[in-house]
Amino acid sequence: MRVNKSFLNYSRLIHVYVSMALLTLMVFFSVTGVTLNHPEWFADNEAHVDELEFQLPRSLLDAEHQGELITYLHQQRWFTGKRFTLERDDYELFISDKGPGTHLAITIDLESAEVFVEKTNYGVWAKLNDLHKGRNSGALWRFIIDISAILMILFSMTGLVLALAQRRVNKTLALSLVTTLAVFFCYVLYV
Repeated sequence: MRVNKSFLNYSRLIHVYVSMALLTLMVFFSVTGVTLNHPEWFADNEAHVDELEFQLPRSLLDAEHQGELITYLHQQRWFTGKRFTLERDDYELFISDKGPGTHLAITIDLESAEVFVEKTNYGVWAKLNDLHKGRNSGALWRFIIDISAILMILFSMTGLVLALAQRRVNKTLALSLVTTLAVFFCYVLYV
């Protein structure tokens, strides 16, 4: 198949630079794709739970001082306060802060000012798997996932252009078609 030489050179340039930009991300998403597909490999990994109880200054318990309470807890380094949710009723204040592979729950008794903190760390693989899925990882990380996907599409398309310029284009296209059909039929027949 004839491909315009300047288009071919441009495709080669894009393919090389995109592949270098994607090297680490492709390895990351490939490894975590396998770990997500085989959670039984990590079934014996137990979550590490830290618990803490302490007394709060009563002045921080009023609803109008909620911002000061969050600032106080953040300054004490009990939580990052990046993605937290807050629920309040007449008796308790509950703060939940989730991150990749972690969960923090803070329960504050509004009458006694007692605080119970439970911080759960699910481990490195849970963190990496959550990052793969974009779970509890924030807008910037979701943007990185989207950019990675776009670059992977660009990498694949420029690779196809480079393959089409080869002398053995029929073998390349046949292999691509056979692989696509095999995946499709596996899905239809076994999923």
